Amino acid sequence: MNEFFEEERHRCEVRQILKWRAQDRNKAIEYIEDVRKKRNDAAANKLHKDAAHQWVNGNRGIHGDWK
Repeated sequence: MNEFFEEERHRCEVRQILKWRAQDRNKAIEYIEDVRKKRNDAAANKLHKDAAHQWVNGNRGIHGDWK
């Protein structure tokens, strides 16, 4: 898979998690746990880490926002 595509897909997924967190934190947590079950711990941990980092930096899931 193209590295650029994979990175952009990941950022979109993180932004969606941030949107859910702003609306209903449980939805974001559920999604990350689904990723843990369907993919693996490493994928879920990366999403959680990147979402937490983006949240602290003020990203709330706006399209194209990455801090």
